[in-house]
Amino acid sequence: MYRAMSRQKVKSGKATGQAITEFALTLPIMLIVAIGLFDIGRAYYSLIVVTNASREGARYLSLHPDDSTNTPAFTDTKAAAVNEAQNSFITLTSSDVTVSGCVDGDPIPGCDAETPIRVTVTHRYRPVFWAPFDITLTRSTQMMVP
Repeated sequence: MYRAMSRQKVKSGKATGQAITEFALTLPIMLIVAIGLFDIGRAYYSLIVVTNASREGARYLSLHPDDSTNTPAFTDTKAAAVNEAQNSFITLTSSDVTVSGCVDGDPIPGCDAETPIRVTVTHRYRPVFWAPFDITLTRSTQMMVP
């Protein structure tokens, strides 16, 4: 009986050392996976914000078709998209927002009714860990002027 108990004590000491070694070997892999998942989550969040900014710009232009007459054109539309992104902690500039459509040779200023407009937002996303380069996120939204 005494002999069996001493063997168990020796085995439990080896098991503790083995668990620490396995943990030390798997910890870097677990950290890389956790940081990668964090980065993918940030990229997806940024993509959602870029999509919402393009929607907000298109919505603004569809409700304010005379914004095409501003100098420079579409200033308020671009500002609406930039403000939408800034409210979600993503930094955009007006050069990241492009507006197409709604430009015609009519003598009447502004966008005509039933004219399609498209607002495109581009954002350069910089991953924290897994890529040494920027990823360009681009989303566009098309709406009709009522």
